[in-house]
Amino acid sequence: MSVPALPGAGRRSRAADLFDRAAQDDLLQLRNDLMTVYREFSAEDPRLFPLRYARTVPRRAHPVRQNGRALVPPGIATPQAPVLLIPDGPARASVIPYDVMRRSLASRGLDVLMMEHRGVGLSRLDSEGHDLPAETIALREVLDDHIAVLDHARVPRAAVVGTGYGAYLAQALAALHPERVHSLVLDSPLTSAGDEAIAQRALRPLYWDGTEPSTSTTARTLRRLAAEGTFDAERSGMVILAVHEHGGPQAVRDLVDLLAVGRGNLAWTSVRQVLNQAWLQSTPYVIEHDLASRILHTELGSGSHADGGPLDPLRQAGKRARAVPCFRGEPFDLHALAPTITAPTLVLTGTQDLVSPPEIARALAARIPGAQLLEIPGARHSLLDTRGRILQVAARWSACGAGHRLPEHAEALTALPASPTDIALSRGLQIALAAERWSPWRLRLESARAERARLARGRAATGRAGRGRGGAGERADPV
Repeated sequence: MSVPALPGAGRRSRAADLFDRAAQDDLLQLRNDLMTVYREFSAEDPRLFPLRYARTVPRRAHPVRQNGRALVPPGIATPQAPVLLIPDGPARASVIPYDVMRRSLASRGLDVLMMEHRGVGLSRLDSEGHDLPAETIALREVLDDHIAVLDHARVPRAAVVGTGYGAYLAQALAALHPERVHSLVLDSPLTSAGDEAIAQRALRPLYWDGTEPSTSTTARTLRRLAAEGTFDAERSGMVILAVHEHGGPQAVRDLVDLLAVGRGNLAWTSVRQVLNQAWLQSTPYVIEHDLASRILHTELGSGSHADGGPLDPLRQAGKRARAVPCFRGEPFDLHALAPTITAPTLVLTGTQDLVSPPEIARALAARIPGAQLLEIPGARHSLLDTRGRILQVAARWSACGAGHRLPEHAEALTALPASPTDIALSRGLQIALAAERWSPWRLRLESARAERARLARGRAATGRAGRGRGGAGERADPV
């Protein structure tokens, strides 16, 4: 699809195609927070490509508040280093999806950098407008890309905040380039190719073996449905995992109860289709699997522990791994490197995370000298995406050199609300389940009740904020 040429471009012989990848890159470069550093394809290939990163400079800092009181790092309220934020991935983009997050951190006085991963989004094309060669997408090159960004931004040391795969890169940076890392925040960390086996072992006791009392009834029902032939246990691990991640054990139980009475197939099929489309249909500048998947499978071993058993959450990853070269081993042994990390470290985990279970975070905190562990009750994978306000507080405290004190305020952090996107996904799942459980009039009644409750909570929060600010009526942001 094309549109007429922009004003002032009348001499051009053809219309400007705004959906052309290179044209979109050109338009996005008009952003005043986007920087470019030219990088070699690889150590063996000296050709250059434009690597993009976003830098959001600090504005007047707003104090962190909880229950009307300022919550600031004790003794130090001024950041000592910029924040380098590395999201999960490697297929996740940085510039567009986390624009609001960066501006929110900047409003709290932080200088924030986020690099667009090579092969993704604004760092996908070479200087001639072609996709980067797949063989140049490698972990060592990505690690060097981050160092190049710090050099280009003239940042000698950064407070590095990484989530999932981003936490893997953050650990490697801290171990191999300690002079560049002021402090570390490791959220839902990936620590080795063996982590997926730990996640596999965590899912099955909950929803298949029935060894956990809280979910034993759900597991028993799933085993019965599988024995009756109405439930495909081998193909359903990812569906159960996704429902757990966005709705918790209660949502899984509700879905299984519906399946037990012959309903729930629409919700089940919808979740399965979303999972399949999430891999097959990349969204430009948001998530792009095709090039970056090489790192995930070939260097990090994603899917290598798939066993084809009941509720195997790795089944789809194992199938996807067949499209790229086989797993050849990790370039870094982070378990061996962790004891050499000297940067002050805060490890974050959600108690209901089944993608990177708390067991992984606890072991990592034990390996890094002096590391502090903070477990968030009820939280699931990636606090960056699901509990963003908690991560913002952690980033600021870490940049101020006070991250080690944050576990003392665990109760206040836990009270912070979930991210809007996570709330929307959870609510959508609830509505899908309710639509199959209730008649249309009952569904409308429940939706009206939920809306009234939401408005009542909003009015109550506004009233508390007004009292906390001397009746000014401005809502106090707890982060």
